[in-house]
Amino acid sequence: MKISRLAFRLLPALVLACGAASASTIIVVSGLDTSRGSGGLVIREDGVDNALYFTGVIDISLTQGSQTFLRDSLCVDLFTDIFVGAPYGTALLQPQDLPQKNLTRASWLIDNALMPSTDPTLAADFVASAAQGMGIQLAIWDIVHDNGDGFSAGRVQAANTSDSNNNGLGATNASVLAWAQTYEALSLGQSNNQAFVYNNVVTGTNPPTPAQMLIGPQFFDGGPQPVPEPQTLMPMGIALIALSLGLRRGIRKHQ
Repeated sequence: MKISRLAFRLLPALVLACGAASASTIIVVSGLDTSRGSGGLVIREDGVDNALYFTGVIDISLTQGSQTFLRDSLCVDLFTDIFVGAPYGTALLQPQDLPQKNLTRASWLIDNALMPSTDPTLAADFVASAAQGMGIQLAIWDIVHDNGDGFSAGRVQAANTSDSNNNGLGATNASVLAWAQTYEALSLGQSNNQAFVYNNVVTGTNPPTPAQMLIGPQFFDGGPQPVPEPQTLMPMGIALIALSLGLRRGIRKHQ
């Protein structure tokens, strides 16, 4: 009987704990890593060419309570803004919590190229330059928005000067485009759940207004870690309740 009561109490406690953990963390884009990124990259967004403010690795700080943790990341959603220096509320998720965004593929890419693995065959592809940082970011945007269909179709494309929508901005940098194609090809068919996903919202808005989602490597720095989504916890709770009921029936059988 005690096991059964514990199970029914534990499920809502798990769901509430998930919300409490995410609500107390503040994220700030603290800087732009110009050694692994740059401004001015021209790409085609939804059919119109634009010069981007910054493309590449961005530095973030996470504050939880009195502690602040410094990490690096990349953008997930090309079409949602986030501003340098502004505080946002954040919830840390796992890539598998957002299957519609192909983040497990992006996670593999980050785990193997942004946070280098020990596999020496990938050494030449570690992100160590501005062109590589811009390339991996462009690849992730295409993976997220277009399922990695390359850069001549979909919402995310390379720009070229012959198109009437180019507005004199010029073509996508050839070196950056080559790296984007390399990273996209490397990640084809790959998947893992190692990356940290930062699901950000503008603070003080009701309902919460989404801000740019970020994704970055695993950090074991004592700071915030991903918390399973409530929908992930629910099956766990149901299984626990079912187990409890089974144990309860077994106890009654032997009374």
